[in-house]
Amino acid sequence: MEFAEFLLLFVAVMLLIFKPEKEKLAWWLTVGGWFVVVFMYVGHVSTAILGALNL
Repeated sequence: MEFAEFLLLFVAVMLLIFKPEKEKLAWWLTVGGWFVVVFMYVGHVSTAILGALNL
Protein backbone atom coordinates (compact mmCIF):
# COMPACT_ATOMS: atom_id res chain seq x y z
CA MET A 1 0.00 0.00 0.00
CA GLU A 2 2.99 2.29 0.15
CA PHE A 3 2.74 2.33 -3.63
CA ALA A 4 -0.68 4.00 -3.35
CA GLU A 5 0.79 6.75 -1.16
CA PHE A 6 3.76 7.26 -3.48
CA LEU A 7 1.42 7.41 -6.46
CA LEU A 8 -0.78 10.02 -4.77
CA LEU A 9 2.27 12.08 -3.81
CA PHE A 10 3.69 11.81 -7.34
CA VAL A 11 0.41 13.04 -8.81
CA ALA A 12 0.35 15.89 -6.28
CA VAL A 13 3.89 16.97 -7.22
CA MET A 14 3.12 16.76 -10.94
CA LEU A 15 0.02 18.90 -10.38
CA LEU A 16 2.11 21.50 -8.58
CA ILE A 17 4.71 21.54 -11.35
CA PHE A 18 2.39 21.62 -14.36
CA LYS A 19 -0.79 23.19 -12.95
CA PRO A 20 0.02 25.37 -9.94
CA GLU A 21 -3.57 26.61 -9.79
CA LYS A 22 -4.57 23.09 -8.65
CA GLU A 23 -2.65 23.50 -5.39
CA LYS A 24 -5.71 22.74 -3.28
CA LEU A 25 -6.27 19.41 -5.07
CA ALA A 26 -2.58 18.54 -4.62
CA TRP A 27 -2.86 19.26 -0.90
CA TRP A 28 -5.92 17.00 -0.55
CA LEU A 29 -4.15 14.21 -2.45
CA THR A 30 -1.26 14.49 0.02
CA VAL A 31 -3.60 14.37 3.02
CA GLY A 32 -5.44 11.45 1.42
CA GLY A 33 -2.14 9.60 1.09
CA TRP A 34 -1.45 10.16 4.76
CA PHE A 35 -4.87 8.81 5.71
CA VAL A 36 -4.30 5.70 3.59
CA VAL A 37 -1.02 5.04 5.40
CA VAL A 38 -2.52 5.64 8.85
CA PHE A 39 -5.48 3.39 8.07
CA MET A 40 -3.21 0.61 6.86
CA TYR A 41 -0.92 0.93 9.89
CA VAL A 42 -3.74 0.91 12.42
CA GLY A 43 -5.44 -1.95 10.63
CA HIS A 44 -2.21 -3.93 10.57
CA VAL A 45 -1.10 -3.46 14.18
CA SER A 46 -4.52 -4.09 15.65
CA THR A 47 -6.05 -7.53 15.55
CA ALA A 48 -8.87 -6.16 13.45
CA ILE A 49 -9.76 -6.97 9.85
CA LEU A 50 -6.31 -6.34 8.36
CA GLY A 51 -4.24 -7.84 11.18
CA ALA A 52 -3.86 -11.29 9.65
CA LEU A 53 -2.90 -10.10 6.18
CA ASN A 54 0.67 -9.77 5.01
CA LEU A 55 0.63 -6.34 3.39
